Amino acid sequence: MGDAGLFVDERVELLDGTIVSMSPHNTPHASTVARLQRALVRAIADAGHLRTQLPIVLDDWSEPEPDVAVCKLDPYDYAREHPHGSDVLLVCEVAESSLAYDRGAKAAAYAASGIPEYWVVDLDGRTIEIHSDPDPASHRYHRNTLVRDGQTLTAPRGSVIAAADILPPR
Repeated sequence: MGDAGLFVDERVELLDGTIVSMSPHNTPHASTVARLQRALVRAIADAGHLRTQLPIVLDDWSEPEPDVAVCKLDPYDYAREHPHGSDVLLVCEVAESSLAYDRGAKAAAYAASGIPEYWVVDLDGRTIEIHSDPDPASHRYHRNTLVRDGQTLTAPRGSVIAAADILPPR
C-alpha cells in the first residue's frame, strides 16, 4: 500500500496486519534517536549494519520501522530487500507517548520474530529497558533488565555503552 502511494506524508507502520499511525518526532525523541545512533555506530563499527527509522520485515503482516536497528552485514546493504527478523541483532525504540505500545505490541512482535535483543529507551523514566532471550512461541522475552543513568549496557558484538551516552542530558 505504501508503494502505491496511499500513505504519502503520513507516518505509519504495519504491525500484525494493522496500520498504526506513528507520532511525530518531538525534540527529545529526535535527539535521543541521534544519540543512540551515534553510540551504536561507535560500538558496532563495521561489525553490523545500522538502520535508523527504516523498515524491517517480521512476517507477511508486520513491517515496523524501529527507531534504530542493528542488522547483520549484507553485501548489498539491503538494497534488494529490507532485513527480516533473522537478520536483526537488536532493535531499539525511543518511547515517550508510545511507551505502552513499545512495551506491549512491539515487544511481542519482536519476540515472536526471534529478534535477540530489544531496547526501549524510556524518556520520562530516564531508563533503558533491555529485553532479551526471546520465546517466539509465547511472543515474550524471558529476560528483562533495567539500566539507569550511570550504568552501562552491552551492544551487539560486546562493546560497552554508557547509558548516559544514550539518555538525553538533564
